[in-house]
Amino acid sequence: MPLPLDDARWLSLKTAYAMPATDVVEWLETAYRSGITRELLGEIINEIQHQGDTSEAMYAAVPHLLALSEGCGQEMANDLIVGAGLICAASQSEAAIPCPADLTVELELSKKIGRKLAIEQLANDHEFDNFKYLLAALAGFSGHGRFGRIIEGFDFFENQFHHTLLDVAAG
Repeated sequence: MPLPLDDARWLSLKTAYAMPATDVVEWLETAYRSGITRELLGEIINEIQHQGDTSEAMYAAVPHLLALSEGCGQEMANDLIVGAGLICAASQSEAAIPCPADLTVELELSKKIGRKLAIEQLANDHEFDNFKYLLAALAGFSGHGRFGRIIEGFDFFENQFHHTLLDVAAG
């Protein structure tokens, strides 16, 4: 069960800005009450993972992102599943802030749920960007975060694959 939004534990969980996760709670409450939007998801992700940083609050947010994915349309569900999976991928970096001990059981359960949801989405969505992000999320949920971050970096343009880490400009 996700950490209840009225639990005082949220006050001690730090965001990527090293602040208590009160804004995250407010945005999640809004999402449950009024529905999630891309803008609201962007605010949440920015707060818990600003420019790729990691935070304690991101571990508590993952189960909520997956719960919210079950009550919305396919595009928004895709964004929520990808967001949760990429958080899991980032959490596997050597530089990641570790998951607080009291959140590890819920995080592991969320990874199982996330794998199932990502696979279901992959079965129905083959547009390149959605596909690559879902694969990256699946890698994050499956404990292959580094692989997921590599997949995330691919682009497909003019019938060719490109990757900023693999393509070297001649010059």
